[in-house]
Amino acid sequence: MTQLSSWFHGIKGKLLLAAALPIVGFGVANIISSTGISKINFLLSSSHKEIIPNIEALQEMRHSSTKFAFHVTSALAELESGRQADSDIKEAHTAMQSYEKAYKEYVNSAFMPDEKKAFEAIKGTFPQMIALMEKIHSLVATHDLEKAKEAHVLAKKDFTALSAPVSAFSSDTLQMYRHRAESEGKLAATTQSEVATWTMATIIISNIFISGYLLWLASNMSNTMATIASSLNQAASNVATSVDQLNHAGTGLSQSSTEAAASLEETVASLEELSSMVQMNSDNAKQAASLSRASREAAEKGQSEMASLNSSMTKISSSSKKIEEIIHVIDDIAFQTNLLALNAAVEAARAGEQGKGFAVVAEAVRSLAQRSASAAKDITHLIKESVQQVAEGSRLAIQSGEALNTIVNAVKKVSDLNNEISTASTEQTAGIQQISKAMNQLDQSSQSNAASAEEIAATGTEINGLAQTSLKLTMDLNKVIYGNQGAPHTESAPATTSVPPKTTEKMPVASREAKVIPLNSAPAAVANAKDAIPFDEDFKLGTTDGF
Repeated sequence: MTQLSSWFHGIKGKLLLAAALPIVGFGVANIISSTGISKINFLLSSSHKEIIPNIEALQEMRHSSTKFAFHVTSALAELESGRQADSDIKEAHTAMQSYEKAYKEYVNSAFMPDEKKAFEAIKGTFPQMIALMEKIHSLVATHDLEKAKEAHVLAKKDFTALSAPVSAFSSDTLQMYRHRAESEGKLAATTQSEVATWTMATIIISNIFISGYLLWLASNMSNTMATIASSLNQAASNVATSVDQLNHAGTGLSQSSTEAAASLEETVASLEELSSMVQMNSDNAKQAASLSRASREAAEKGQSEMASLNSSMTKISSSSKKIEEIIHVIDDIAFQTNLLALNAAVEAARAGEQGKGFAVVAEAVRSLAQRSASAAKDITHLIKESVQQVAEGSRLAIQSGEALNTIVNAVKKVSDLNNEISTASTEQTAGIQQISKAMNQLDQSSQSNAASAEEIAATGTEINGLAQTSLKLTMDLNKVIYGNQGAPHTESAPATTSVPPKTTEKMPVASREAKVIPLNSAPAAVANAKDAIPFDEDFKLGTTDGF
């Protein structure tokens, strides 16, 4: 207990207590507000779960009932006039389904006591209403005029009789819900007013108490400045040591960044050479694809010509066969003529002197028939040889066509492969160009990083000087707090010797002069940050230009 009390006498405990007091005050106000909001949420939840679904169901039932009556009446009028009533019948069916769905939702919802009592009194009316609506709809849907008249009677009498108590129940129930909504609205308004009053009172009381405590805390914290000044003194010494380490780290970072920039530059050069080679391959692939397309077109043309040659050879073979048939006919005619000439010579010999002239003619005819037969045999021999040669030519032409088809297919495959190679080479060229562009950007960023590392190294040297200055100012602050005799002795951090950063040839960085305040100088006046650290090129840091 004593340790806890002493802890609260320290700055940390007092600050934590000062920070906790507003939290406690706002926590109390939050509890009050949460309680009121919970009550209001309960009322809203009750309205959402009980009032709104029932009201919506009752309104939907009233609307669907009215819609059903309207469309049934309209359908009956259309049927009586001899027009089509399909649209109204369909809408009436939809209204009937909506009424039945709303009734089921209403039955499954929570009821108020008076509402439940009133509903039990007419509970059987709703199923009768739904059954009557289905019957009327089935009669109208037949499009029969007599059944439509029956439906009209049911709608005018029974439907109206059943609708009256349902409508009265709906009106009474809606009036109950209106009264309930008004009472719950007044209760919510009263709860909201009470919550606002208590919350405001809590906030005002908390503000008064917190303000008084903060005033007391401010007056007591002035006694702790000596401890804070001593801590600042030690922290200044530690900062000087850390800045020395930062200076060495910045120098190493500058050298490694310079080497990385040089390696990246060589990589970019190699990538550019590779890009030119890939571009050359892409151009050659495009030329090969163009030559393949030309070869493919020539092969396809040769294939077409060979097909025409095969067709011509087939036609020649057919014509030769027809000529051979004609020669056979001529040969038969010559044979018959020879027989007739022999018969004529025999008859002329029988006639004696009177048949000599006829015998001479018969002999001439026989001679011509023999010559015709001989010529027909020669022609037949020639035609057979021609047919054989044409058949052989057709066979060779077919073989040539098959070989040419094989060549065409091979040329097509080669053309397709060349097209694919050309497309792949084009894509490779685009990819290499993108990689080359990215590497160029990376090269630029690396050069910028090298320059920024050199700036960090130079800035580390300057910060080291500022740390020495901070240490001197802390010592001056100790003199102010303890006086010239009571200030505790603090060893100053040793001055560091910075290693000059290695500069790159591509992006040289101008050196800066560190503005270090000597330890033996008079106390420095309040200086501007831009006077202590030059910010002329620091706009690069934090952007892609600096990193």
